Amino acid sequence: MTATGVIAGISAWIIRKLFRDSEKLAVRITSLEKSLVDRKYLETQLAPIRADLNLILSHLLEHRKTEKDDPHGKGNADAPKIPTKTDDPSITLH
Repeated sequence: MTATGVIAGISAWIIRKLFRDSEKLAVRITSLEKSLVDRKYLETQLAPIRADLNLILSHLLEHRKTEKDDPHGKGNADAPKIPTKTDDPSITLH
């Protein structure tokens, strides 16, 4: 009888340990699910970035059109002049 009692006690301990571990895992999974980023949240976070990128892209495409008309930028007198090697011999370009 004592052997069956020991076996029953060990079996009960193992079963309780397994259920306790599965409950802990369920709590951890629940906490991880709360922190996961879903697609809808991601889209709302990326919307301002996409708007900025579209603005930059439209500006660059518009600049490309004006660059084709005036490839060396000679028509823009307000633009600062970028020094070249021929302008000042003391400047070394890397």
